[in-house]
Amino acid sequence: MALKGNNYKERSNNQLEEWVKGNPIHNKVDDECCPDFSCCKPDFIQPKEIRETFSAVCKKADEEGYNEECHPHYDTKIGMLMGFLGNSFSDELSDKKVHITDGNMSHKKDLN
Repeated sequence: MALKGNNYKERSNNQLEEWVKGNPIHNKVDDECCPDFSCCKPDFIQPKEIRETFSAVCKKADEEGYNEECHPHYDTKIGMLMGFLGNSFSDELSDKKVHITDGNMSHKKDLN
């Protein structure tokens, strides 16, 4: 099934809607997986409640916009995405220590 939409935002919204319904579709136009990677790894699909929560958080994040001072829904969205990412390789790396960050590690002196 192809995603609907003439631009990235429309395709992304359609992908999110389908994923929440339990129909994970890989965005082939923009080469983007579903939030939990279940379009490529069906076993990774999150429970419906998690998918619904993530969708609601995304909508709130879009509504609030990004503000350096306060962006709680954006932070929640990123936190959930990092959790999905961690889940995607937790079995393969069960004996390893893995740190998933937002990319800004300047404040970390030691990760051990």
